Amino acid sequence: MGYATSAPRLAPNPEAQRAYAASIAPPPKPRLPQAMTGRARFAGGVGGAMMLVGADLAALGLLLLLVPLVLESFVRSLASLLPDVDPGAAATSVEQLYAGPWPWLTGLLALVGVGLAIAGASISVRVLRAAGFEHPVRITFAAFGLALAARLVLNIFTAPFSSLLSPLLERGFAGLAEGGAAAIGTVVGLLVACAMNVAIASATGMLTWWFVAHLTRPAAPEPEPEEPAWSTLLRHHHLPH
Repeated sequence: MGYATSAPRLAPNPEAQRAYAASIAPPPKPRLPQAMTGRARFAGGVGGAMMLVGADLAALGLLLLLVPLVLESFVRSLASLLPDVDPGAAATSVEQLYAGPWPWLTGLLALVGVGLAIAGASISVRVLRAAGFEHPVRITFAAFGLALAARLVLNIFTAPFSSLLSPLLERGFAGLAEGGAAAIGTVVGLLVACAMNVAIASATGMLTWWFVAHLTRPAAPEPEPEEPAWSTLLRHHHLPH
């Protein structure tokens, strides 16, 4: 009675596995040229900043335009709970905001923001296209969405610190109404705050535009297959002498 013997199993070779994985893996993407990297950062620092600031202005204009509507419904519901307050009379004071220049100013602010964002997108697309990027529109709007998400996350983390500035703003506007040196200080403070907002938007645009341009860079060209040596010998053998 014979016994069947099984063939010995070979242990896996890690080096062979790594070599096989490297042979079937796509070649790594080459780095962007320095000129294209600089143009991507410029597109984000200028065009991206304009898009972010324009989006802020448009959102602020729409928010201020809708504030009286929300405030009117809130005042009516609150006045209905109080027996000595007429809901119609309480809401009339809120409705007077639409009788003045309020809707025109807020609408103009929103339009300025939209125009600034469109101009920034146009600058970004033109700069990226001139630099040689294949999809400048896609890069622009992908980087813009990423920059907006980054600003939202940043605003969430900085919201507790922003609440500390409300007393300073109230005091500043009170000084602006009084005039004199307090008004000058308030104007200077507002200008510095606006400049810081633009600087943060520019830095965010430079980072996100560079990241998206680096992420979507083209792959390395596939190497041409080498001709076997025996094919070269056969071709030389069949050449006429």
